[in-house]
Amino acid sequence: MHSGFEALYREQYAGVLRYVDRRLGGSGAEDITASTFELALRKLPERHPHPVGWLFRTAENLVKAEVRRRERERRALRDAEVIGPPAAEDPAVDTLRGILRSLPRGHRDVLQLTYWDGLGAADAGVVLGCSEQAVWKRISRAKKAIRDAWPRERDATTWEEAMTRA
Repeated sequence: MHSGFEALYREQYAGVLRYVDRRLGGSGAEDITASTFELALRKLPERHPHPVGWLFRTAENLVKAEVRRRERERRALRDAEVIGPPAAEDPAVDTLRGILRSLPRGHRDVLQLTYWDGLGAADAGVVLGCSEQAVWKRISRAKKAIRDAWPRERDATTWEEAMTRA
């Protein structure tokens, strides 16, 4: 154990916690701070010239990793909402969900924003980081991908009808 670790912990814990709390908005700040000091105990060189800076830099890296993890979780939840739980045994909706799962993420995103979230092309463009015209092109490509994958049965429900029931 580092000889000065306990003193460093007592002196800097509150400051690191405040820093992390400001970065994360409260949720999970204690865990990130604890991880910061755990890493310090294991990896901080005993005679590091700037141990406080090392702590804050480590905390920043852990905060960034947590933000990325939360974003991945948010996207997964959003994707799950697009695909959603199975409907009351509607074969057309089941077919649509299967096709949606197979589409590239960009196609699923534009369809979710415009069909399920009800955004116009301009607003969807802001979310996706592209122009309104690009959103319309993406919608067109996504619809074509669904049409191409849709079963060709004569009496089958159209994919547009299934989309409204999904």
